[in-house]
Amino acid sequence: MLIEHGWTPGVWIDGDPSHDTARTGVFGTFAHHVHEDLLTARSDGRIPARVEITVSASTIRPLWGDAFDLWLLHIRFAGLSNPDESAARAEVTATALAILDRRGSDELLPDGPDRYGGSLFFVDDRGFPRDRRTHKLDPPSGT
Repeated sequence: MLIEHGWTPGVWIDGDPSHDTARTGVFGTFAHHVHEDLLTARSDGRIPARVEITVSASTIRPLWGDAFDLWLLHIRFAGLSNPDESAARAEVTATALAILDRRGSDELLPDGPDRYGGSLFFVDDRGFPRDRRTHKLDPPSGT
């Protein structure tokens, strides 16, 4: 499941709110850690205080089990959709991508580069995306 209109800020795992990293598996734990780091960045002023952050982690499981699960991570930022906020969006994007790279390298590699895909969305006050950026993990060097 992807982020739907009306979802509240926080972490969502496969379409349900999640508050417990102990029951989420490797990818769900990764999503919680990314969310925690984004909240820390907001507390530190790298993300404006008015921005709401929602992280959705979805796992796509092949029907016959003949391939690896695919992991999709969507991060929704509400509160930076105006055209005059492009510099703030760029700073939030750089912060989020750095968090994703660091956490992904620590928590999802070496098994995850081909299994993971991510997107950042900046939504307007009605929840419609106004700006988007994709993210992927690079395989570890030497592989």
